[in-house]
Amino acid sequence: MRENLDYLIASIHQYEPALDEYAPYFDKEASKIMSELQPECTAFEYFTYVSRICALAKEGHFGVGNWSGTIHRGIPKNAYAYLPVEVKIIDGRIFVWEDISNEAVLHRGDEILSINGRSVRQIIETLYACTPGHGAIYSYLERTIEMVFPWLYYFHIEQPKTFEAAYRAAGEMATLSALTREQQVENFKERNKSKAKPEDEPFAFDIDGNKAYWYLPAFARGKAESMGIKAKKEYKANFKEMQERGVEILVIDLRGNMGGLHEFADEMVPYILQNDPDETWLKASESWEGKTKKHKLPKASKYLFTGQIYVLVNGRTFSNGSTLTRYLKEYGDAIVIGEETGSCYEGYAAGSKQFITLPHSKMSIGIPRYHISYPSAVKQATSDRGVIPTHIVKPSIEDLMEDRDVAVLLLMQLLDKQD
Repeated sequence: MRENLDYLIASIHQYEPALDEYAPYFDKEASKIMSELQPECTAFEYFTYVSRICALAKEGHFGVGNWSGTIHRGIPKNAYAYLPVEVKIIDGRIFVWEDISNEAVLHRGDEILSINGRSVRQIIETLYACTPGHGAIYSYLERTIEMVFPWLYYFHIEQPKTFEAAYRAAGEMATLSALTREQQVENFKERNKSKAKPEDEPFAFDIDGNKAYWYLPAFARGKAESMGIKAKKEYKANFKEMQERGVEILVIDLRGNMGGLHEFADEMVPYILQNDPDETWLKASESWEGKTKKHKLPKASKYLFTGQIYVLVNGRTFSNGSTLTRYLKEYGDAIVIGEETGSCYEGYAAGSKQFITLPHSKMSIGIPRYHISYPSAVKQATSDRGVIPTHIVKPSIEDLMEDRDVAVLLLMQLLDKQD
């Protein structure tokens, strides 16, 4: 095992060009983990060591394992029986969202206080340490962990047959049997037959009077290509239409946008360049081989939008989704509403990954091998933080239960004042 981890550490040094800048204490912290190694450990304990070392790089673009690997493949093959509860995480607290156990004793909104004697704080801190993420951005970690909490609990905490959960509701203890993925899916389908609701179409764009609303939840290549959307053409058409129809307010919803094609961030800059930046470059890239390139700041388009821009974001606004938010804030004087975004304001490691295979375990690790950086910021002076919203809005569990979109409600208040 030590040889595997030594190889992992050396590979991160070799391929992650932003390591020294964003994780200056990587070697010191990795040495602490190496000192904890036991002569023998389970496959899950080993996976936890690997995950912790990857997380030390302070970079969210790592890929730790895959669905065909020894650890993950037990989920789709129904070889693992794990916690049958979906959760929401709010400021380090865990709330029940869906109890898909056979017992069905928990209710949406119940707060979990402990599981099998472990406090929620112990559980959350362990999972934070095992989840790669940028800088000190806890909004991203919470949104990421809550999506796959039962799996992460199984991988990094324990693999029991039953779960005793202390929860805040009636002050009782619930005992739940572990279930496979297939069993949980069947329970979920049976209990949610009539709850499905249609989602807005990605890239949906609508003009209502002097306001335009743009829904951009993803920049994934596959989605854009399947819809026949190209950033340059799409942006030109929409900004041209806004100018012709006298739009004065633009609302862009980037919540849940985990990034993808960089052109969906970069190509918007000519249309939002409302100020005159001191710097002449938009961003710089450095490869793991040391090759560098500076990308020139584009000139403002004749369809430049000069009105007020509002942007909705959350912890899952990541990578190029976060980059576009940065551009909108820096160059378009945008008012940002929601949670801190998931990628660092000053830059991050991304681009293509270098996939390595650990020598003995054969586990696959994807290491981001390009450092993307930006000029000195004017609108935000932070380090290791995402885009900090103009108005920080976090939904409570009650807001989520009542399907109350607090970010949109605040947006409506701001629009009313502007009108």
